[in-house]
Amino acid sequence: MALNSNSLEPSQSGVQAVFNALRRSVQAYPVPFLLTLAAVLRLYHVWAPVIGVHAWRQSDTAAIARNFYENGLRLFYPQVDWGGSSPGFVETEFPIYSYGVALVYKILGVSEAYGRLVSILCALVGIYFLYKLVALICDRQIAFWSVFFYAILPLNVFYSRTLQPESMLLMASIIGLYGFVRWLREHHDRHLILSVIFVTLACLIKVLPVVYVGLPLLFLAAVHFKSRLFFQWRLWLYAAVIVGTTAAWYIHAHQIFLETGLTFGFWGTDSARYTWNDLLRLQFWGDILLRLVVRHFAVLGIILFLVGLLSRRRFAQERLFDVGLLSVLLACALAPTSSYVHEYYQLPLMIYAVPFMGKAWVAVMAGSSLFRKRLFVGCLVLMFVAGAAIYTLDYMLRERPQQSAVYTLAQQVKATTPPNALVISVTAGDPNLLYLSHRKGWLVSPGEISPDFLAAKVAAGADYLIGSYQVVESHSAFTDEPQKAAIRAIIDDQLEVVVQTDRFYIARLTSVE
Repeated sequence: MALNSNSLEPSQSGVQAVFNALRRSVQAYPVPFLLTLAAVLRLYHVWAPVIGVHAWRQSDTAAIARNFYENGLRLFYPQVDWGGSSPGFVETEFPIYSYGVALVYKILGVSEAYGRLVSILCALVGIYFLYKLVALICDRQIAFWSVFFYAILPLNVFYSRTLQPESMLLMASIIGLYGFVRWLREHHDRHLILSVIFVTLACLIKVLPVVYVGLPLLFLAAVHFKSRLFFQWRLWLYAAVIVGTTAAWYIHAHQIFLETGLTFGFWGTDSARYTWNDLLRLQFWGDILLRLVVRHFAVLGIILFLVGLLSRRRFAQERLFDVGLLSVLLACALAPTSSYVHEYYQLPLMIYAVPFMGKAWVAVMAGSSLFRKRLFVGCLVLMFVAGAAIYTLDYMLRERPQQSAVYTLAQQVKATTPPNALVISVTAGDPNLLYLSHRKGWLVSPGEISPDFLAAKVAAGADYLIGSYQVVESHSAFTDEPQKAAIRAIIDDQLEVVVQTDRFYIARLTSVE
């Protein structure tokens, strides 16, 4: 495989020798190089606790894993920490990621690092199959550079080492696409079986792959079978397995909600995921576009992407990536609020975007002028710098325990309350404090706190009131001074103070009348 990087042309002989040796090594072992690079970037700060960016989502996922470990490996009955005095069974996506983490806990013990390593392993497997997928459709040179960019882009790095199912989701989507392309080319049923297993897994982890994996698969099948598309019994069986299995899980999950009232809010009029009026706002699309350019593409990566997007498609199957891009945007439009709030909803876009970046890099390095080659190398260096700055300033610095008000409070809760205590966590809907404290109980907003409210919770089994005067949730500053004063008055007048400072409070509830 020729990587065509001779455009760098270092002038010093020593630098030239090192460069040539590195290039030969990469040429001889491209996939090990890519996997090593990806692993090194993701292993940084692997021992970090669950704080910082999207600690909310990570806390729920990690809590479900810990509850599997502590309460029995009942895959079909995931439990959260915020179920009050109930067991906490919840309507959620298929919890296979949390279950896998719990199995690792059974072997090695509970540590967030082991959960992060599960995510990293999924990312590495996904990177391996992405290389094979792009090599199948384009060539190995384009595959190398596509996966190189996929491995280093900052949000790809961050979310493939968090305690979230995104890394497993992306892996499953990539393997499902790869298996399907292999089946179309070789007609071995084992490849179709591989595809159906992993596409089903992706749809169970999140419903939206039905769109952003399903439509590209339909496109590939239509290109291959043409007018015979609807007469392929294997495709009908393939679709039935995916849709049937996914529907079966979500029907079961909804039954859990009907029994417990606990849900992550997938369906019904109370769900905030489907405010489609947002799609008519220019700000909605402008903010998502800005996020894609700055955070997903690390600013200058968008140049490579656009150059590749304008390049010629040599084969019909190459349009898989075009269809994939449009499918991800459609999926985001189907769940606009979630897509707007959660930047990781755009991560699947990168599966389909990086092949265009790879094509652009290969084309420029193969046939452009020296000036243009140097310009693109400069863009690559600046993309590295921008990506490193975004990753460090916006993500890694927020994972420092000494700067987390919620982490500090959680250590106090663990030190001053019994392990089986039921607590009222005054963190709105954010479960981060409950998870870090390793306690169960209720999530409430500061404005809900009143003597009558606390008395009702005491009757339901609550033992302690815990909260912060610095933050609401784990990331929003608590600035409502009247609410702070009201909480202080209730604690001072009616509760037994365990710890109270200008930063947080822990109070026993047994004295509430």
